[in-house]
Amino acid sequence: MANMHLDSMARNSQIINALAMIPEAVSIWGRDTAASLKSQVRAQDRNIASAAVSRGVRLLTQVGMLGWGAYLAILGEITGGMVIAASIIAGRALAPIEGAIEGWNQFTLSRASFGRISNLLNDSPLNQDRLRLPRPEGRLDVERLLYVPQGTKSVILNGISFCLAPGESLAVIGNSGAGKTTLGKMLVGAILPTSGCVRLDLMDLRNWDQRQFGESIGYLPQDVQLFPGSIKANIARMRADATDDQIYQAAMLADVHDMIANLPHGYETFVAADGAPLSGGQKQRIALARAFYGNPRLVVLDEPNSNLDTAGDQALARAMEHAKKSGITVVVVTQKPSLLAHVDKIMLLAGGNVAMFGERERVLAQLKQQQGGAQGNLGNGGGKSLPGNGGTGK
Repeated sequence: MANMHLDSMARNSQIINALAMIPEAVSIWGRDTAASLKSQVRAQDRNIASAAVSRGVRLLTQVGMLGWGAYLAILGEITGGMVIAASIIAGRALAPIEGAIEGWNQFTLSRASFGRISNLLNDSPLNQDRLRLPRPEGRLDVERLLYVPQGTKSVILNGISFCLAPGESLAVIGNSGAGKTTLGKMLVGAILPTSGCVRLDLMDLRNWDQRQFGESIGYLPQDVQLFPGSIKANIARMRADATDDQIYQAAMLADVHDMIANLPHGYETFVAADGAPLSGGQKQRIALARAFYGNPRLVVLDEPNSNLDTAGDQALARAMEHAKKSGITVVVVTQKPSLLAHVDKIMLLAGGNVAMFGERERVLAQLKQQQGGAQGNLGNGGGKSLPGNGGTGK
């Protein structure tokens, strides 16, 4: 009850301050907290008393058995060894009962915690039965996306809106801290927006069946992590029902089959928790194949070439071409201009807002015009130039 009142007061803190209700609020909380503490103290006292009584009963029982055994030994009905053995057996038999009484408080607390966790999991929205929709085509609509992290007043994304037709590709560029990674996470439902919505085939991501939605998208995070297991299992997203053909198709779509074939054990190569024996670029390419597993309709790639060499960059470009031919909608967050030649549209984020958005040639022309001949850079100051314009713009 005290916690319920505390939550209610936190939600209505502005009213409490405005109406000078602080003394009443503190009084109510203090009264409930005092009652809770009194109940807790009484429970502890009862537990201590029960433990003391049980220990006393055990000791008295042992003393009584020793006395009775000594009496029987004097009468010659039993031996002294039998008395000692009976005392030891009685002590061992009564010890679990005493331990159960002393640990009853911990048992009740554990049972209550288990009940809370069970209720939380059972009441989770993920357990709600949702209508399984037809396989999405890949249309992506972002409407007035606003994101303010909880507990802060910093606006990361402010009114982001755009749409992509099935099979279109978009490159999201901008300086570090512009909100590119946050936008990528929202497009796959990893974090929820403060307001606005992301729609896949006109359906809000929150209304999709979670399993179906996860099977329909692919995601390559900026910080690539693989699971302990074989490369085959990692590409298959650790699913036991994955077929070899699906794994092979994902590897071919991501253009990583040749790289895997050159490994000592191929697809059966075991990957440790730290990614050994793969290099950073190889891990990134395996994660790219994982993103393309199951022929998804929407793929979000966050800095997919941050650890790649020249061969990896070329393979990534071919993977994006494969995705386009397969009708997969692709959103790629990048700091490098090499990928811009393989996308249909470009969006420039600045301070959480859309500074530019449109067809690739038009945005590149605007960036070149804005640049005015000054040397710029793409993203966080890497000094790399956009294709054909000698700079990047802002």
